[in-house]
Amino acid sequence: MILLESAAKIGSGPDTIDFGSLDEGATEVTGLDYFTLVNNSGFAVDVFIKGTDMTGGVTWALADNGIPGADIVALKAGLEGDAYNIIVKKTAAFNELVGGLADAASQKWGLQIQAPTSFSDGVEKSGTVTLTAVAS
Repeated sequence: MILLESAAKIGSGPDTIDFGSLDEGATEVTGLDYFTLVNNSGFAVDVFIKGTDMTGGVTWALADNGIPGADIVALKAGLEGDAYNIIVKKTAAFNELVGGLADAASQKWGLQIQAPTSFSDGVEKSGTVTLTAVAS
């Protein structure tokens, strides 16, 4: 399960996504219109995305390069009408999800998970994806 957190008036539900049971090397997606960003800040914002390692049993490290490996998971985000081409990293500098989102505007987006190529246990994993907005 991945918990979605947002900062400063930029998100609207759902708050979590459960990708279910994943086989080694599997790729699952939410759809590019699963989440909706809503900017109610009073000014245009740039929205950045970051993630955490996935914990529970043997940790799955989050790949900053977007490439899964042994006990290494990859997350990518994408905007509606585009592709899953934004790597969700755990190490700064974080990638921009959307730039110049106008006040009162919204943007739909989704997540892709690429399971590790091999993993050490079958324990349920969870992690967090955080969105942060800064003035454009």
